[in-house]
Amino acid sequence: KSMLTGEPKATFEAFYDAVHSNEVFPAKTTYLLHLATAMAVGCIPCMEYYLKQKELEGVSDVEVSTVQAIVMAVSSGRVNAQLREAENKLKKG
Repeated sequence: KSMLTGEPKATFEAFYDAVHSNEVFPAKTTYLLHLATAMAVGCIPCMEYYLKQKELEGVSDVEVSTVQAIVMAVSSGRVNAQLREAENKLKKG
């Protein structure tokens, strides 16, 4: 259940609809971006929602796996950079 009500809820829903139905990317690309973003930020309810939409969007298991691999690769770069930052702080400390 959403905690948003009234005008904030309506504004958010209009924003989401505009992003979801954008005129820049094809629907399948937009779906894959949504799924990748859900994975990257660790939003399990979002991932569940988008995975349920997979067949409706015409997305294959291979495409989902490829998105997962891309998110994992980008995330590994972030983790590596964070570790280097922590090591550098300890050296200076």
